Parts: sequence; structure tokens; C-alpha cells
Amino acid sequence: MTLPSLLYFARSTDLMHEVAERLGHLSPGGVLREEVWSKHFDIRRTLEKLAKDEEYEEDGKRSIERLLWHDDEVLPRDWFSVSGQTVTWLLAHGPVPPFLTAWRHGEIPWPFAGQPVPREFLYTADPLLRLRALLPDWPAPGYDRERIHLDALEQLESGLLLARADRYDLLTQVLQADGAPLLDGVRTAFQDSVDHQNAAALRNALVPERRARDFLFRTYATEDDPEPDEPAFAVDWDAVRTAAQRNDAELLRHGPTVVGHPHCPPDVRRHAAMHWRDQFVWSRLLTDRHTGRALLRELPIKPDLSLAVPLGYAGPDGVGAQDVLELAHPADLVLRDAAQLPGIARHHPLQCVITEQDTRGSALLCKAITDLTDQHLGENTDTWTNACRLIRAPGFSGTVTRLLHAATS
Repeated sequence: MTLPSLLYFARSTDLMHEVAERLGHLSPGGVLREEVWSKHFDIRRTLEKLAKDEEYEEDGKRSIERLLWHDDEVLPRDWFSVSGQTVTWLLAHGPVPPFLTAWRHGEIPWPFAGQPVPREFLYTADPLLRLRALLPDWPAPGYDRERIHLDALEQLESGLLLARADRYDLLTQVLQADGAPLLDGVRTAFQDSVDHQNAAALRNALVPERRARDFLFRTYATEDDPEPDEPAFAVDWDAVRTAAQRNDAELLRHGPTVVGHPHCPPDVRRHAAMHWRDQFVWSRLLTDRHTGRALLRELPIKPDLSLAVPLGYAGPDGVGAQDVLELAHPADLVLRDAAQLPGIARHHPLQCVITEQDTRGSALLCKAITDLTDQHLGENTDTWTNACRLIRAPGFSGTVTRLLHAATS
């Protein structure tokens, strides 16, 4: 018999052995199979690594706070690592620190000398931060780090934002900068915008770039000439529904773009969740916590798509591991997915590189499950045995949280 998926999460090996013996899962000789111990060890190691990572992240957040706001910090800023996530957090919480404001105004070089300008500056509404992402940035003479690489779409979007803010002085600064930061196909639009002191040239140049890149914009925009830098442009959702019903191949290829549109209707997202077995679609769905929770509550998960993998991409404002334990069902598949046991399709057969982000979701689930079992089951052999039997019961299709509550009732 196959060992119940819940038992892999027991903290004590003695407890694991005793419950397995009660359930009749010991091999001749009264021992658990080697692969069982190996998987149990993998889960313990995953939890230890996650704990260290979380401790490191907290230390890093405290360090960046000290570094940003105290000029007498011992560590020089040019030794410090600044990530895009840090910058996003920084820009979303209060005023920009004085030294970063000075860099934004071009008064000092980039203060984190060893790190590139974070791409998150492209998504801020601050025209000066957009400008700094456009310009080459040389912290010191002879420093051989190249500027952030922007493609034509990103350069035009940034330029259009500056023009709409009437910052033609900043557009001129970009045009005159050393190092030729603008791509050849973009420079003409910048120059025309400066010459005529309006945004028309940048807007007109951005339209074909957006059409070439954005499937929804190209195929399903309801306006003949929508604003090319508007993320929530109007879409013919009836046409999208019709294409989805006939399994339009191009629509399926661009599934993450469809469900990621800010105004994608709930029924389209539900159809995608049910029928488009694409982890990147589910990643987009789980980044919206309200949408993700509704889908987890309504739709049973299936073994042909891992829930743990997209969970790793959900982000701090998306669905969390606790949401999955509370809402995703049946519990057995959630537990098997978290433990990376056989029978759950996790990665595309052609995917040759598995990143840390791809495995983060299962680690978060493992931690949430072990914390919850400690809280409800502890070291009680009876309740662990009840839970392991219940998960195999034909009539049980509930969540992990319901499973643990039922085992102790």
C-alpha cells in the first residue's frame, strides 16, 4: 500500500513509524521503505532552507531600512545589494530617502554601485525615475557596467510618460546624453516630440510596438485607436469568449495575457482555470487574491496541474499558502503536490531549467502544512492515524484544514 500523503509531514520519525505500523504500511521486517525516509528528509531540508531564507529576507529588510534612512550606517551603500523587490517596496512606502532623491535629480551617481538600476523604475509614475532608467548610469570613471537594457516598447512608454508630464526638458536630456541610450528606431519619435512640444510622435510610434507585442491589444481591442500605454484598454470580451469556446490556438498561447488583463471578466478567468492547463495562467490567476480564492473554493484541483508551482509566483498580495490549505481540495492532492510526490504534473516536459521560484510554492505549502499539523495533531498518534485514514475515505474530498479539524473532532 502507498503511504498516506499526510504522514510525510510528521515532524517525528518515531511518530511516523508508529502511525505507519498502525495503518499496516510497514514492509516485512517492520521498517519503512528507503524512499519514504528520503522524501521525509527532503521535506525537513526544505523547511530548514525556507526558514533560513525568511530570516535572511527579514535581516535584509531591516538592513535596507537602516541604510536608506541613516547616513552614519557602517556599511557603504555601494556594497549593498538592492533588488527590484526592494525598490518596489521602497517606492510604495512613504517618501523617497534623501540620497535616492539626489540620485533621481542627477546630483550624485547611482548609490548602489555594484547593482544595476532596477527594472521596477520603468513601472513608476515618477517621470524622473523613468528618466534615470532611460539614461546610461556610470557610477565612476572606467566602471564597466552597462546601463539597464530597455527595448523599444519600454523606451517609448517611458518617453510618452515624460511628454504627457510636459517634461520635454527631460526628453532633451535623454537625446543629448552620452552613450546613445535610445535605440535608432526610437530616437526619431523622441526628437519629433521635443521639436513639436507634444506627445503625438511618441504615441504614434508606440501604437505599432504595442500591437506587435500585445495579443489582446492587437486582436480584441474594441476601439480603433486605443491609448497604447493604457493597461486597462477596452476589450471585446464576447469575442474572447467565443474564441475560448472553440479552443482558439492563438488565444490559448496567450492565456496569461488574457487572464492578466485588469478587466478580464470572472467567467473568462473561470473558463481558463478549468480548461487551460498552463501554469503561467494559474500564476496570473493567483496573483489576484480575490480571484484566486474564489477559484480554489469552487474548482477541485486536478493532478494534471501543480498548484504549488504557480503559488510560488503569486507574490505578497496574491493567494498564500494558508489560502490553499483553507480552500483547495481534495486535501490528498494538495499534500502530494506540496511534498512533490509522484502523480502531480509540475513542469512542462520540455522545461529544462527549474528555478528557485518554481519550487518556492511547494516549500511554502510544506511549512504551512507542518505548522498546521503541529497545531491540530501534535505528537498524538491517535489523531494522526485518524487523519491518515480519513484522507483515504471515499467520501472525503475536503481541504487540508477540514481534514485536520475532522481528525480531532
